Amino acid sequence: MSFTAGYWALGALKPDVIAYVGCDMVYETQPGESTHFYGLGTADPLRPDVTLQSLEAKSLRLQALAHQNGCSVVNLSERKKSRLCFPRLALTTLATLTQRPHVETPSPCAVESALNAESDLGYWVESGRYWEEQDRFDRQKLRDIDALWLATAPGLALA
Repeated sequence: MSFTAGYWALGALKPDVIAYVGCDMVYETQPGESTHFYGLGTADPLRPDVTLQSLEAKSLRLQALAHQNGCSVVNLSERKKSRLCFPRLALTTLATLTQRPHVETPSPCAVESALNAESDLGYWVESGRYWEEQDRFDRQKLRDIDALWLATAPGLALA
C-alpha cells in the first residue's frame, strides 16, 4: 500500500520530494520499540503475495521512476533497519530542503531494461486487483524483474 500511495502522489501531485516515515517494513522489534508510526504493525495481510518478493526492488523502482519525473524519494525514519532503499534524511533537513537531495542517479539503461522486462511480461491487470489473477504470474520471472530493479543501485548494501 505504501508504494501504491507513492505512485499516486507522484502522478497526481507531481511533488519535488516524497518522504516516507514510520514505514520501514521491518516487523521484528526490541522490547518497547515500535514498528510503525502508530506503534506495532504486522506484514501486509495480502502476503504471501507473488508480486512482493523483494520490497527493496519495489522501493528502487519507485525511486527510479520518481527520479525520471524530477522527484526525490527519501526515508525520514530513524530506525536502523529498513526495507526501503531510499536515501536517509533527517526531518530537520527536509524542512530546509531547497533542492533535490544528493542521490546516486540510476542508470537510464538499467531503468529502461527493467521497465521493458515488465512490459514484455504483460502482467498488467486492468482492475488493479492482481491478487485475483496471480495464478497466471510466474514467481521466477517476477524475481528476475526484481533483480533488474536491484541492479539499478549497484552500490546499495542490502541488509
